[in-house]
Amino acid sequence: RGGGAMAQMGIEGMLGAQLRIVTTFGEEIEGELFCVDIGSGNSVSSVVLCQRLDTGHVNYKWIKANIIREVTATAGPTTNAADEFQPHVDLRQVDALAKKLEESAAAEAKRLGVGVSEHAQEVFDALSKTMEATWEGEDIKVLGVCIKKPYDPVWNIIGSDEKVVERVAKVLQSELARKKKNAG
Repeated sequence: RGGGAMAQMGIEGMLGAQLRIVTTFGEEIEGELFCVDIGSGNSVSSVVLCQRLDTGHVNYKWIKANIIREVTATAGPTTNAADEFQPHVDLRQVDALAKKLEESAAAEAKRLGVGVSEHAQEVFDALSKTMEATWEGEDIKVLGVCIKKPYDPVWNIIGSDEKVVERVAKVLQSELARKKKNAG
């Protein structure tokens, strides 16, 4: 019963066993013991059960030990799963990769305009190839100038520095012309 009793049974030797777990909420969960997290004091802090579905998919149920009321082994492990080779996982490397991917996803999300037309996004993407562009509502900000809807390079670029306005207009015109040439 609970995490302490599971640890005393030598839970690692039960990896691969078919278990039926009843939680303190009365939920019954069945599956193969896939993973055990041993916390401080050598007690089980959580378990993961693998449920193989008829569709070929699998579900993993992560259950914290403090909500486990009862554990029943319905079948032992088919092999000694604890002795099977498990590759080393460097959690620092996993954490670093996760942070890098989160930062990348956040940067990508900033590149997507909210409530803008496909044309507006194309204009933004074209400018982003050579300049740092940001969204401000439906307006595109680049090099201190603002490109307003409908994003025409001749009429809709506003800024105080005429040379920057001309540069942005030229880049936008050439990118749009190149895109039109590739599409046609």
